[in-house]
Amino acid sequence: MKISWTRIAGHVLHTLVGGVMLMAGSGKAFGFAPQEIVESMSKHGLGDKLQLIGGGEMLSGLLLIIPWTSSLGVLLTSSFWGGAICIHMAHNESYLVPAVLLVMTWVGAVLRDRRALWSFDRPAALPRTPLAG
Repeated sequence: MKISWTRIAGHVLHTLVGGVMLMAGSGKAFGFAPQEIVESMSKHGLGDKLQLIGGGEMLSGLLLIIPWTSSLGVLLTSSFWGGAICIHMAHNESYLVPAVLLVMTWVGAVLRDRRALWSFDRPAALPRTPLAG
């Protein structure tokens, strides 16, 4: 069996992103997040949702790492990082870290399986004729 280095690189990227999400999410979900994170989330009006956000972050990271669920993990992780980017933008804060993690998620997906971008491989849709009526 031939070793696919691109696929291995994709797994490595997903393991890094998923690991970050599992560690950060567990801190939020189980109450040992750094005080600055708790204060930042409270400042943004999310302090009472810390456990829910942490649980979603852990679930997304876990689904991203497991090969059989990675396609769902990519979607949930993308949603998570997109939400983080929006929160940072709304409060005029740097969103570089969540943006980099979002890019790593999608680069990992494409490296693991080129079909992740399947819609770009399809030819343009043919013009449709209106139904007679």
